[in-house]
Amino acid sequence: MRKDELKDRAFSIIDTAKKELRDLTEDEEKELNSIKEEIKSLDEDEKVDEETKSEDTKQEDELEEKELDGNESKPDNEDEASEDDDEVSEDTKEIENNNNRSNQIRKMNKEFRLIKAIRDVANNRSMDEVTKAVANAGAEEMRKSGLSFGGQIQLPLESRTITVASEHDDVIETEFTNILEPLRAKNVLVEAGAKYLTNLVGDVQVPIMSATNVGWAGEVADAASGDPTFSHVTLQPKRLTAYIDLSKQFIAQDSLAAEQLIREDLVKAINSKLEATILGAGSGTTTEPQGMFDAISATSVSAFSGICELEADIEDANINGNCVYVMSNKAKAALRAMAKSSKSTQLVFENGEVDGTKAINTSHVQGKKYLYGDFSNLAIGQWGAIDLTVDPYTLARSGQIRLVVNAYFDAKILRPTAFVAGELA
Repeated sequence: MRKDELKDRAFSIIDTAKKELRDLTEDEEKELNSIKEEIKSLDEDEKVDEETKSEDTKQEDELEEKELDGNESKPDNEDEASEDDDEVSEDTKEIENNNNRSNQIRKMNKEFRLIKAIRDVANNRSMDEVTKAVANAGAEEMRKSGLSFGGQIQLPLESRTITVASEHDDVIETEFTNILEPLRAKNVLVEAGAKYLTNLVGDVQVPIMSATNVGWAGEVADAASGDPTFSHVTLQPKRLTAYIDLSKQFIAQDSLAAEQLIREDLVKAINSKLEATILGAGSGTTTEPQGMFDAISATSVSAFSGICELEADIEDANINGNCVYVMSNKAKAALRAMAKSSKSTQLVFENGEVDGTKAINTSHVQGKKYLYGDFSNLAIGQWGAIDLTVDPYTLARSGQIRLVVNAYFDAKILRPTAFVAGELA
């Protein structure tokens, strides 16, 4: 039946928006109104048919009454019309009630959507209450960290529940998840064991404990102090900047998949720049962390024996932590083809390991280089929120928007003796 099909389509539109915790789009509103109009038209046609049948029946009853000379009372026309009106509006009322309940649910469980925030800024529209609350929380994080910011959106890096009163005095709660949380899982250095310090404030001194003072003494001489000594390295916020180009058609989307994609691209852009600097030859100036291959000279290695000698250097330094390899893709390929000796068919790199030690490869290490050591002796620091600038002008001719990302990081090696670097000949 046509009316049932229309009702099913209407409920599908409403349910989709409800599941995605968003308002109806302009096209969905138009389609919903068109459905209600068509249902109303079908109801009116049914009403005319019923009235025609009713009139025929009425005439038959009147003839029967005259024949039987009965006095049975009839409902007046006004009551009948009232009942018909109720029947006509029943389907459209059901759709309206469903939509109203859906709107209320969305209002009370409204989530922050980054893609909507970008769209609002790009189109010069005011942000809703939830978006403003999230951006204000991010701006407060930046102020606490002592950092300046100039973008239109600041994303906080703490998971939290943000409560805000809307303009209609409805209490809205939204769960905001740390948008950089996936970086921990995606970052090769964190996977290798690096210390990842977040939400830092100002310059931070990371303490380093030296070996305990133990020695020999004469029978009556004072023993050396057994207390450990401490030194430190200082982490200072350095601005990491990247950008993502988005089509205007893409930011017009409201789906969860589009939101997830833009968050992944944001993490990927930050993570890529961070890894490339730390695992490259970062300058180590006031504006850029020092790259590990700049701090540690790579030794040329042509055989498995050379790899073993470098491992021995770490053991001689009494580094007893969990050591791993981080290497380039080309180094991995070379080690997969390198035999342990001329008398052995066993290869150096097998099953994701170098001679039984975990090995991680990444395109951010150049050439055929690799690092070996205890990566807990590498500290990566992060400050404040993510500062986003929405630029709708630079790429306007090509129908794109540029999203400029600013975040604050630093990285320092705590104990240089905890690492060795090699380069396969």
